[in-house]
Formats: sequence, structure tokens, C-alpha cells
Amino acid sequence: MINGVSRKFLQTWGAPLLTIGALLVPLFLLIPYAASYGGYKRSLGALIYSLCKFGDSTPQTAALDYSYCLLVPPIVIYLIYLKKDEIVRLPLQGSWWGLAVLLFGFFVYWFGIRAEMQYFGYAAIQILLAGVLLWFWGVPLFRKLIFPWAFCLFAWPMPFLDPIIAFRMRIIMNELAHHLLNIVGIPNIQSGTALFSAPDAAAGLAMGARFQIDIADPCSGIRSLFALLMFSALFAYLFVPRLWQQWVLFLAAFPLAIVGNVCRVVLLVLGCLLFGAPFAIGTEAEPSSYHEGCGFAIYAVALGLEFLLAEIMMRIWGRTKTPAPAPVPV
Repeated sequence: MINGVSRKFLQTWGAPLLTIGALLVPLFLLIPYAASYGGYKRSLGALIYSLCKFGDSTPQTAALDYSYCLLVPPIVIYLIYLKKDEIVRLPLQGSWWGLAVLLFGFFVYWFGIRAEMQYFGYAAIQILLAGVLLWFWGVPLFRKLIFPWAFCLFAWPMPFLDPIIAFRMRIIMNELAHHLLNIVGIPNIQSGTALFSAPDAAAGLAMGARFQIDIADPCSGIRSLFALLMFSALFAYLFVPRLWQQWVLFLAAFPLAIVGNVCRVVLLVLGCLLFGAPFAIGTEAEPSSYHEGCGFAIYAVALGLEFLLAEIMMRIWGRTKTPAPAPVPV
């Protein structure tokens, strides 16, 4: 026999959670949806799994790595857990607006199937999550969980952004690295997205004899940018008190990703000069350990600057939110 507390829990949380499972599991895992890169349809979950390099990545997607997407579900669960005390005090009253949002989400999902475009499927799942929250628990709870819900956006791989953003990032990185190397006394010549050591007639060295660095798509910074954006959003939400400071820290991930990648290029050049190209670069099929290790410099530099920026803002404007003024008695 179910006691009163258990019955209240089932009515408040059990039925909605079962509904979420019954609604999203088939849509996400069972229905063949996306026109995948292999030329055949697969579910949204299977497509994400393959793009995270834990599945059967194809040559077209091998340059991309979205394994950070798999971290999103446990992070979202943790963020909701942090809000548990506030959630239990909220008036849980469903809103009919949720039904309208659900219907719109189903339409987007159906449109994505017809268009054979997985990105509409991602958007549909995101919309359906909002619809379920609104329908069962209402606007107050949705407002309380707006960040965990928005954080779910990082769970969706976006390979289509690579040709839009990556090439521009490669050009910017190459330009900055070119000027930085010249400033520190390493003459070089820039050609498109590549850097070559300058010719040295006295030493009998042709252009590119000391180093040749080509910033390819996988090294453009697009992968580190998405991961840094996710970390910046999480770090700002958990540790930075004011909303405008959170936005500053989040948007700072864009230039900091470029700065980190410029440092990586400089380290590769120094590696070529000190130890030779085979040690510093390796081959296209098998990059050297030094080459792979320099990839961590991106995160060391970018995250270090993120922490420094957050510390500066909190030292200047304080580490706690400004309390709301007390109402003036009439």
C-alpha cells in the first residue's frame, strides 16, 4: 500500500519523470532520424555517439571530437541536485503553455525527419524538455532550472559550424602567431594558413628548412572553443556572483581559445627548432607525442586566463551578489 508521502511523490515527480522517459527515449534512441554522414539513417543518440569518437566515426567526421557532449547529462543532473532545496519550496502547478510548447516541439521533430536534418531533431528534444517542465511543473520551476535546461545545448554536436568558424579561426591564429614569432626573433613567412621559417642565405637554408607549420582544420581551435564555452558557462554559473560577470566570462572563451591555440603554434615552432620536425610534429597519420601534448597547452593557457579574469572581477566588484534593497515602510 502506498502511503501519503509516496503517493505525493509519485504525483509530483514520478508521473512526469516517467512521461519524460516514455516521450524522449523513443524519439532520441529508437527512431531512425538523421541522414548520417555514412549515407544511412540512424537515431539521434547513435549519431551523437559516433561523433564522440566512441562509435564508428567516418572520415568526414574524424577531424572532429565531440566527446565533451557526453559530460553534459551528469553535469545537468548535478546542477538540478544543487537546486533541490529551492525546488521543493516552489509551488508546482502545471501550465497549459507547456502543451503548446510540446506541440511545437513535435512539429520541429517531424520537420527534421522530413528534411533529413539532425539539427532539427536536436532542437526538437530541447524544446520538448522545456514543454514537459512547463506542462507538469509550471513557470516558476522552469525559471529555476533555466540554466540546466540551457546547458543541455552543449550536448548537441554541431559539425556544420566547423566550415563556418574554423577557417576564420585558422587565419586569425596564423596571423597572430606570425607576428608574435617575428617579435620574439623567429623570422617566418606566412602563406595562407601555413607558417614557414624564413630563408637564411648565409646558412644555406631555404624557406621552410627549419619548420613548416600548417594549421589544419583539426588544429583550428574549433574543438577547444566548444569545450571552453561549456566550461566557461559552468564555471561562471557556479562561482561568479553577478549575471553580467558571468556573461563576460562566457564570451571571453572566444578570444581565449584563440590565444591558447596561438601558444600551441608557438610551442610547435620551438619544438621544431630545438628537436626537429619529426619529434615536434610527427606525420599526418601519426602525430608525435609532443604534438599531442601541445594540445593541452590550449586548455592550460585559456583556463588559466579564465580563472585570472574571474578573480580580477570578483576582487573589484566583490564575491557576493548585491542584496536587494529592503522595502521602505509606508
